[in-house]
Amino acid sequence: MDANTKLNFIDIKGPDDIRLAPYSSLKGKQLERDGIFVAEGEKVVRSLIGSGCKIASFLTSAGTVSRYGTILKAASKRGISVYVADNELIEKIIGFRFHKGIMAIGYCPEKLTASEVLKKMERPLFLVALNAINDPQNVGLITRNAAAFGVQALIADNATYDPYYRKAVRVSMGTIFKLPVCYENDLALSLMRFKKKYDIRIIAATPGKGAGDIAKANLEGNICFVFGNEDKGVSRRILNIADAAVRIPISKSVDSLNVASASAVCLYEASRYRKRK
Repeated sequence: MDANTKLNFIDIKGPDDIRLAPYSSLKGKQLERDGIFVAEGEKVVRSLIGSGCKIASFLTSAGTVSRYGTILKAASKRGISVYVADNELIEKIIGFRFHKGIMAIGYCPEKLTASEVLKKMERPLFLVALNAINDPQNVGLITRNAAAFGVQALIADNATYDPYYRKAVRVSMGTIFKLPVCYENDLALSLMRFKKKYDIRIIAATPGKGAGDIAKANLEGNICFVFGNEDKGVSRRILNIADAAVRIPISKSVDSLNVASASAVCLYEASRYRKRK
């Protein structure tokens, strides 16, 4: 009997083991359809463990079991499957070089609308809405920025990559587990409803004409920043209902910032402004 058997770990001998099917679906949207997500790397996995999200399983290499012994032993005692294989086999299963040391499959939280989440939140509200962000890396970076600057919740429309998509979770460095995510099909309509019901001011980040310098904007009270599509920006419908459109002054030789970079600047300004009030 080897050490893994004593610890109730499950040794994987071949790449076709059906129990590891979720790990072999990393590159597609099958995970999202199944209501599960992948956490990659020690930092993200530790954040997942502390989040309260339900965990389905862990996958690690035989050579790193001792490094993650505390995590894995605790998981095994809770009845969570812990799969162990050598690096070469793991790479066959997941389809790319395995260098993070540990991975986990978690169950996505229940998908809630913003109305369900906002009624329970402390005031003043500080929110971020994502409008057709179609690069999961940007979604993950904006999530990390939002967590860093005290945002209370993310609102994602149906044209935005799910913040629980594999790459978004990884890039967020686990900060996704610190923020409730709300899902709205028609973001413009939802924002209009929030303005009336919760007295939320909608602030659209845009480099377009007519936008005011963010350093001069009123960022107090209940606010929701909207960050838009990488190519087209915030939709015209949302710009039409926004209470303010703000821009970041930059060199004339550059037309705009990446949306994730812009979110960091905007949310820092908002955090700084709100701490002064």
